[in-house]
Amino acid sequence: MSAIVERVDQRDIQSRGGDFSKYPSSYIVCNLLRRYGLRRVLDVTYGEGRFYKLCRYGVEIIGADHVKRRWVVKPNQFYQMNVFQLYLMLRDGKLSIDPVDAVVVDPPRWNTDVVYRKRDMFNFLIGTPKLIIEYASKVASLIRSPYLLVHYRELMKLEGFEPVHVVEFTWLARYLNTDNNNKSLYILYKSI
Repeated sequence: MSAIVERVDQRDIQSRGGDFSKYPSSYIVCNLLRRYGLRRVLDVTYGEGRFYKLCRYGVEIIGADHVKRRWVVKPNQFYQMNVFQLYLMLRDGKLSIDPVDAVVVDPPRWNTDVVYRKRDMFNFLIGTPKLIIEYASKVASLIRSPYLLVHYRELMKLEGFEPVHVVEFTWLARYLNTDNNNKSLYILYKSI
């Protein structure tokens, strides 16, 4: 299967003003969810819920993260645990989650050489970004989620999933020493 690839520039989103200016990543995420009819999601790296600020059509969100933060969007349910703990609880039958349309993962701190000054939460990391993504895909497989939405700097090969839609997002650099040419990828994988 060949994935749809589109390119989006942060400045084009922010030029709309208001919440588009403050939450450009939410525009990408909400458009993908709406386009594929994904109305119930499990976000295993929930953070503040910024991804969902522009989802005006009623997405049901189950969040999981190792810390409960000050939320921009309050999830419908929240589990205070990291993706590794979540996987083990689900695998061992100590927790069950009703079916979801997609599992979402956005691992923090992609670059170990950068210190994030404005959003300190990105400086604390349990596991590597690739390991967090791998375990998110294990969670998705375990709960039989038909989709997995990954935000990362590169396309990863994930067992049991294939990419169906890739958004190459050009963002404005606020940090020095970026090594990915100010591009990130929002990759929607479908289970195979």
